[in-house]
Amino acid sequence: MSKTPWRLWVLGSGTALPSAGRDNTYLALEAGRVCWLIDCAAAPYRRLLQVGLSPEHLAGVVLTHSHADHIYGLPALLFQLALAGRQTLLPIYGLPETLRVAQQIVAAFELEGHCVPHEWCSVEAGSDISVAGDDEGQLHFETVEHSRPTIGVRITAPNDCVAVYSGDTEPCPGLLDLARGARWLIHECTTPQPFSGHSSPEDVAHTAVEAGVECVGIVHYDPVYVLPKAELLARIAAAGFQGKVHVLEEMDAVVFRKVCQADFLKEL
Repeated sequence: MSKTPWRLWVLGSGTALPSAGRDNTYLALEAGRVCWLIDCAAAPYRRLLQVGLSPEHLAGVVLTHSHADHIYGLPALLFQLALAGRQTLLPIYGLPETLRVAQQIVAAFELEGHCVPHEWCSVEAGSDISVAGDDEGQLHFETVEHSRPTIGVRITAPNDCVAVYSGDTEPCPGLLDLARGARWLIHECTTPQPFSGHSSPEDVAHTAVEAGVECVGIVHYDPVYVLPKAELLARIAAAGFQGKVHVLEEMDAVVFRKVCQADFLKEL
């Protein structure tokens, strides 16, 4: 078992429209000596450094879907890794529709020699990826319901603690399949009322209850555009979820522990 617990870092926590306090949502998985990006917004190279992760140890990138706020940092990441001297291959995973758009964006930048070697790796519903760190864990993907083809991600650490990232989605069977029995559900909450392709506080609560998760972390949310934090928490509780709820902010981290002690970090 890894000496250091795995962590899921929040590099950005906001909606597609950023505010002064929140940038677009994307995550970094700290898995022993390596790390992974889940989506690639804003300034991923700098954000990894800010949470104490080495971009040189980046083992892969997972793109949940092709909307601009989830992939626009990818060309800069490939460029900056090359400038830093990285020569090892970087795999980039996503649905075929997502990779097609991402490839077009990278090609448009004409990075030429200033681009780290990379490969495009197609996944589908039910796909698994082994995560090689101090020990091996697993990423598992299922399709969720959004306005473009989208995957959610189930992360299983070596200690069998599980955290699930919903991706952008409305309530759907794919998300329930991912989340059943997980300790953490990192769930988007983009809208105060039901809206196609996204989730409201009540949607979050109902999915968490049906899946039987212990803790919920809210991302793809902004009190400026959605609703105040206190109202968000009250509505999740009123809809039936009585577990822990954390409204995640940038530089927060979820710790992969199977017990309640120290399972959430506000800062390094």
